[in-house]
Amino acid sequence: MKQSEYLKILNMSKRTLEEYLNWGESEVPNVASDKEPMTKKQSVIKKDIQGKFSKNTLGSKEKLEVLKKKIDFCVDCPLGKSRLNAVIGVGSPNADLMFVGEGPGFDEDHKGEPFVGKAGQLLTKIIEAMGFTRETVYIANIVKCHPMIDPANPEKRSNDRPPTSIEMETCRHYLDKQIEIIKPKIIVALGASSTKGLSYTEETISKIRGIIKEYNGIKLMPTYHPAALLRNPNLKKSVWNDMKRVMRYLSTGEI
Repeated sequence: MKQSEYLKILNMSKRTLEEYLNWGESEVPNVASDKEPMTKKQSVIKKDIQGKFSKNTLGSKEKLEVLKKKIDFCVDCPLGKSRLNAVIGVGSPNADLMFVGEGPGFDEDHKGEPFVGKAGQLLTKIIEAMGFTRETVYIANIVKCHPMIDPANPEKRSNDRPPTSIEMETCRHYLDKQIEIIKPKIIVALGASSTKGLSYTEETISKIRGIIKEYNGIKLMPTYHPAALLRNPNLKKSVWNDMKRVMRYLSTGEI
């Protein structure tokens, strides 16, 4: 079979795959019967399709999209009534590394994406220094809506505040679902609020950062929030030491 013919069959198979997805199918049927065993090329095509049909890729992405639609309409706490945009998360649905901050700020509320302000730009630099990109990790917050000092004025700058314990507990099930879908190997808790919410501690971030915890059976690394590094650049060394331990865990399994 010519390469052009093989590619034509593969493209047709991909379109068929999309139709299976549209109709809610979760398996690729075996098109060859016992009487007509698959040729070597048919086997290669089917393997390629099944790889693209894997629940670890398309399935995770679709589940996150379903969750996003739920969060978009959530008003379980007052934050959902004052926000401009729910901020779900961004990155790979199959990431080994997940970052969790406290909540969206002004820029995030307006754009609908986490960590896009100055602190987010610094986080991006940290991620890239670790050898990743925003597209290969997953970034989320413990609450999905902007906690504001004055909820009646979402267009006001410097209107951010940390989420309350009640707000974090109300929103926690969404983050838990994200973690369940993504199945990261390790989570980095950014700042005091997310560390408090994920490790159930009242200790200050300066005392607990760098001390490995667990959340739902997943390794948890508490560290300073990027905004703290902007205020105090001397904290950068501590955060980088934490990130080096995260990288070591991802490459060797040792923390």
